[in-house]
Amino acid sequence: MGALFIMIIFTSICTFFLVRSILILIGLYKEPIIRTFAEYGPRENLYLPALPLFAWTGALLFLSGMWAAPISRLSFLLTALAVVLGLLTAVGYNNYATAEKYHTMLLPYPRWYHELRERTTRYERRRIGFMWLHLPARCRLSYNSSDYLFFIWADFIIMGTIREEELNPKDEEFFYTGH
Repeated sequence: MGALFIMIIFTSICTFFLVRSILILIGLYKEPIIRTFAEYGPRENLYLPALPLFAWTGALLFLSGMWAAPISRLSFLLTALAVVLGLLTAVGYNNYATAEKYHTMLLPYPRWYHELRERTTRYERRRIGFMWLHLPARCRLSYNSSDYLFFIWADFIIMGTIREEELNPKDEEFFYTGH
């Protein structure tokens, strides 16, 4: 009885995170991708949605193999596929730079990501990432589900960023007076 309950719990957890990975991939959950915008470093790290998708699919396949243990061939096939996906995920996490190159060939990013990346600089994306952390949960929920609302909010952040980038007071004086 206890082993069955643990299997049900693990299967539920894997299913939840697999659905989460799919939502990230299709663009209905923006949080993990936007959180990577706030990171500092010499180059911008990308969030690769394929790696968690492969990991949770492998874990769910492994659990499905355990559920299908009475049917020996199916159990072996599911477990072998889970091991292959697990190894693929491990190689991807260990060779992150190489995984970034091949990620877009396997699974493209959501449309909102490409649109935002085309019209913003790294500084503006970092600002969007930091401001995202300060949003209330209900706001983030509505911006996750609506690209239109998200881009309106992002435009306000971009406008605020442009104003902050003016460093020289003479440039600011010229902006207001024209000479």
